[in-house]
Amino acid sequence: MSKILLVTVGGSFQPIITAIHSLQPDRVIFIASDGEKGSKSQVIGEGTPCEVRRGAEVIERLPNIPTQVNLGENFQPERDLILVQNPDNLAECYSKICNCIRKLQQESGHQIMADYTGGTKTLSAALVMAAVDCGISLYITIAARDNLVKVERGELTQKVDTSFK
Repeated sequence: MSKILLVTVGGSFQPIITAIHSLQPDRVIFIASDGEKGSKSQVIGEGTPCEVRRGAEVIERLPNIPTQVNLGENFQPERDLILVQNPDNLAECYSKICNCIRKLQQESGHQIMADYTGGTKTLSAALVMAAVDCGISLYITIAARDNLVKVERGELTQKVDTSFK
């Protein structure tokens, strides 16, 4: 059974790297914002589009996420990148994510998982709603919350209880 992980992409790539390393999926589907300033550059950007920052200072530049985690030919942008025009539009985000999950569920032999750590609040909320509605496993990458602005290195990925009992 192949493992497929859906992740939302925002300003920080590190939690996505952690989720991929922790969950060891066979395939990753990235949900990112389109446009000139969109988070898609962290997924398909050339050169070193991922930035490690300390405040406003860029302290390191790294390749895109698929390159960093060695997805190689397991990553096909036309298949594995969902672009949203407005990452703050809940209806757009939810419908694109639900359509993707439902299509995957129609195929047999997949374990589908989602990690909602990255992306706008709306994009993350849409992934959570779609995961719960479609009955797939949900994860979040967390760390000791010394920094309340963003998740930093040293985080771990854990399953979220969606039974709501």
